[in-house]
Parts: sequence; C-alpha cells; structure tokens
Amino acid sequence: MPTHQSIHRIAMLSVHGCPLMMPGARSAGGMNVYLRKITQLLAEHGVCVDVFTRNHHAGGPELLELGPNARVIHLPAGAPELVKDEIVPYLADYTDHLSRFVAEEGTSYDLVHSHYWLSGDVGADIALEWGVPHVVSYHTIAAQKQRAGGAPEPPERLEAEARMAAAADRVFASTAGEADDIGALFGLPPAGLHVVHGGVDTALFRPRDRAAARRAIGIAAHERVVLFVGRLEPFKGPDILVRALAEMQDGGDVRLVLVGGSEEERSAEWLDRIAAGLGVEARVHWQPAIPQADLPDFYAAADVCAVPSFHESFGLAALEAMACGTPVVAADVGALSSLVLDGETGRLVRGHEPRAFAAALEEMLDDPARLSLMGEAARAWATGFTWERSVAETLDGYRGVLAARSERPLVAPCV
Repeated sequence: MPTHQSIHRIAMLSVHGCPLMMPGARSAGGMNVYLRKITQLLAEHGVCVDVFTRNHHAGGPELLELGPNARVIHLPAGAPELVKDEIVPYLADYTDHLSRFVAEEGTSYDLVHSHYWLSGDVGADIALEWGVPHVVSYHTIAAQKQRAGGAPEPPERLEAEARMAAAADRVFASTAGEADDIGALFGLPPAGLHVVHGGVDTALFRPRDRAAARRAIGIAAHERVVLFVGRLEPFKGPDILVRALAEMQDGGDVRLVLVGGSEEERSAEWLDRIAAGLGVEARVHWQPAIPQADLPDFYAAADVCAVPSFHESFGLAALEAMACGTPVVAADVGALSSLVLDGETGRLVRGHEPRAFAAALEEMLDDPARLSLMGEAARAWATGFTWERSVAETLDGYRGVLAARSERPLVAPCV
C-alpha cells in the first residue's frame, strides 16, 4: 500500500471550465488559468493529473494532452454551445460518462478535486463511488456575489454550494479572508479549510520597455493609458471605468483599453453605448480576449491597470499587472484587498462610484514619479506569488486530507 505521503494520481473535475480555454472569452477567467498551471506543475512534481471537463464540440469523450502526465478529458454533457448555467440538467450525463470512462480505462485516483459549484455534486458522487477523499474549490460563491451587488443566483446554486461544504473532506480557499468567509457561511471549522494562493508566471509577466510595447499594440507615446483585462460583464465593472473616464477633470489624453470578450458575442456593444452617451467613445479602445502570452505588452503599455470588480477570488489581472511593474487601482473587495498594497503598489477604492475611481486614477496619473516607484514596488511584491508556491500549498492540502484516511486504494505512480 502507498504511504500517506505518496500522491500518484488526481482527478480534477471542472465541468464548465476547461484549462485549454482562453481567459477573458465566454465564461473563462482566472479559474481556467489556475487549472492549467496547477495541473502542469503537479505533473512536474510526479503527480499524474486528469482534468475532466465538458465537450467543446459534439461527440466524445475526447482526450487531449496538456503535457507529460497531464491530460484534459472532454465528456459529453449537453450541446457544446450551452453557457454554464444551462449545464445543470446534463450533470447526470456528465457523471455517467465520467464513471464509464474511468471504469473502461481502469484508472485509479488518490483524490478527487472539484472546481466551482457545477462540479460539486458530481465530485461528491464520484469520490464516494471510488472510495477516495473529495476536495473542493469554490472559486466564486453565490452568497458573496449577491452580497457584493451581483444579480440574484438560482436557488440550485446556493443549495449545491452548501452541499459541497458539508460533504467535502477539505475546502480550498484563495486567501485567508476567503477561508474565514467560507467558514462563517457554511459553519466549517478551520481544520476543514486550507488556503492555496493564486500565482503568476513571473518569467512571462515581467517589466519590459513601454515604448516598444506601445508600438507593438498601436498606442501613442503621449497617451496616458488605463488598462482593464477580464470578462466584459457588469460584475467585473468595466462600465465603471468608462464612466470614470468621463468624470476626469483633465483626461483628454487618457485612453481606456479594454481587453476581453469576443467579436462573436459582441461583448463590448453595451460599453460602446455608454461611452457614446458620455462622449468619450474616441478614448475607449476594445481588444477582444487574447492568449496570455500576448498580454504582457498590454500591461507594459499601460500606466495603470484598473480592477473595479464587485468581488474577486483570485485577482489574477491585478497580479499579472503588478508582475509587469504596472501599478493597480482596484476595488477594495475580496482578494484584491490583500493583493494590492494601498499606497505602495497601487490604490484601493472603497465602493464602486465612478467619481471615486476617477479621483484615484487622476491622483496616480498626475504623479509620474510616484507611479514609477509604485511600479517597482508592485513587481517586487508580485514575485512572492509564484505558481510554485501555489502547487506546494496544493500538495500540502492533499497530504493533509490523505493522512486522515486509514485505508486508501492502490494507485500506480506516474511512469
């Protein structure tokens, strides 16, 4: 039998969030980046990882290699074009396909790790069937979103998230603050919670020449640039920045660059209408979502990266910006409250009034010397948030759960 310290194979369940999807498009975001990086690094540490997600197109199952000892397995569960909230009726199909795939392949796992509420019940059922522990990561929680001003969430989500907490062997959170919130919301003791911080690739996201970056993406040298990176949805607050642009007293040379969404979904149309109504449409530039490898030029070209979300569990864009040496103006919510050091690596804004964001942006943009010092501090701070740290915390959490099990299935090591 394996020792309690040995971890050979993990099943990651992420029904709607495929690690191969491009962040910023459709419902993809920080969770997709997290899944990809953690999966690849776990594999480098000798742990085989299978990520089970939903098919992108008809047919399947479909198996793709994410790297040595890391696979992404797409399972049929409704029409490929369904958005995440439309998947619920097909979760039983997904579970059946998952169970059948693993049985036919003859694979065993040490542990099941479910991501987001859509995966929670599936993971609980599968872990019970296999006789292994079940770990969950919420990524976002309905009660937190509603409390932050988001649209009402369906009762089925609220109920599923409560079941996740009750059934899981351990709940992973992104920050100590989120762990406290989860404990209070679902009545979990500290022993039932484990913190795994988000990370950033500091080799990819690093300071680079601003003039060259601006030439690469077509931004004039004289412009002062505010950057937003993420999904173009109201909960992320890009409209707050459009309105803040109109509030600036001396903002004629300020350009707002929005990176996210897609042409197919016409993601920016609602923001275009707001900008036109305020007379700032000429100073708002939209770039549909791009691969992560292309993002550093945008961060480097910006004077400030703005993150006006109503809640953030990861705050990945803020972390990427700081790693590139770009200060951040962020809403004082969720992970952002501890990720951005107010007055040192950027500014935290209480509330979501456009005027408050305009004031914070003006304060920073009007003081280039201080902005430069903030950028240096931001890079230094961000280098402490490595993906290696994240995977080490992940493995610590897994080992703690497995150590509590007196019996474990025999799982073959990676070859």
